[in-house]
Amino acid sequence: MRLSSGIAVILVAILLGGAFWGLSRGRSLRVKPAHGEHAFSGGLEFPSNPTAGPLWDSAVELARSGMLEDGARLFAQGASQDPRDAAWPQAEAECWAAAGRHDSALSALERCRSIAPLSTAALLRRRASRLELGFSMASTGQPWKGRQLGEAILQESPGDSEATLLVGYSQAMNGNPGSAEAVLEKLVGEHPGVVQAYPILVQCAMRRGDAEAASRWLERYAQADPAAIGLAAMDQQLQRMRSRAEGKSNSRLRVVCMGTCPYGLEDEVMASAETAWNLLKSQIGSEPSHQVNILLGGQANAPHWAAASFDGQVHLPLEPATDPGRRDAVLRHELTHAFLAFAGGGQVPLWLNEGLAQYYQGERCQRLPGAESAEWLDEIQARRTFMDLDEDQAELAYIFSLAVAQELMELNTSTALAKYLAHLRNGVDERVAFRKVFGDDYPHLSARIRARL
Repeated sequence: MRLSSGIAVILVAILLGGAFWGLSRGRSLRVKPAHGEHAFSGGLEFPSNPTAGPLWDSAVELARSGMLEDGARLFAQGASQDPRDAAWPQAEAECWAAAGRHDSALSALERCRSIAPLSTAALLRRRASRLELGFSMASTGQPWKGRQLGEAILQESPGDSEATLLVGYSQAMNGNPGSAEAVLEKLVGEHPGVVQAYPILVQCAMRRGDAEAASRWLERYAQADPAAIGLAAMDQQLQRMRSRAEGKSNSRLRVVCMGTCPYGLEDEVMASAETAWNLLKSQIGSEPSHQVNILLGGQANAPHWAAASFDGQVHLPLEPATDPGRRDAVLRHELTHAFLAFAGGGQVPLWLNEGLAQYYQGERCQRLPGAESAEWLDEIQARRTFMDLDEDQAELAYIFSLAVAQELMELNTSTALAKYLAHLRNGVDERVAFRKVFGDDYPHLSARIRARL
């Protein structure tokens, strides 16, 4: 069975209101040039350079004419010729940032930092690029990386409101509304003017099925930004939510029929979900701190080949919901995503997330594909979504995710998994946490499987 998480989607109203990443590139932080620095009319700022010469002048001219990437490459060439002059990589970073290549800008600034402490201008450029790249990653399938970039800023500036917004947004986009709310409630308590936080809080409350909290945050949003274009859409969304049947609920789960469901189905799904919850809690060692919604009868927010999906809520179509055998497996799968989103602080990599979801669903990899498919072992580590794959490709991705996760679980205990997740929740880099707990890394695990192909 191939099931999909869609973990990176909290969607509509956040974007409608224009609240997601309200800082346009035109408003990226800039500083006035210090003595010895010069700025061009296009907004580029370059440091003074004691080793400037024809190459520097050529790079400057390219940048001034709008050929930013070519200018960056010339600055990089200059850095290789004058490896102890930090001005070259700093100027290179400015070009990459102006071209929208913030990953390259940050890489250049790391080279700059290895030469000398970053100047005030370089520190501000690094912060702005981390924010730009972080929000982009959080909204395009890599929310854990967005969160890491936000936390890197907060390590140096603990009160940075935009970095805190990035961390909260990343948690929301990773299907972890409870953690997002905790971060963003504190943010707006200290900085009520950060209007971008309010629509995210509205959506998080809706994900938890808390109409009253959503209404309060919507009211705060309207007070802070009465002209926001997303207000009406969010209000309609809230009214639809309030008009839904109450469903069945307890402190951990809420099961709601989104249309017409067979009599007693909500009770049956609740019983299956409770069983799945108790199993996962015993295996993973912790449980979500917020109520998880299971929406019956809607379509999975996923490709046609997915039986259900999780995006902070479980979307369970009627076909698997009414089949007890399928229902139990599907709920174990989708609730695994909810548990991992909370227990791992949103940083569990996709291959392990999907592999563990299949593992706890009860699937086991009895027979691997042939050696001609082995490249998938390399590809899945770097993948941030399976949603763009066709059915055959998705099957390979899920098989190999399960194979590697199964290898990991058979070599270790659930206690080791709990320790790994706790490290992630406490902010340890994922690769460091993996090696620290499992004493290995992904390439070694995949090599073990490759040897059996």
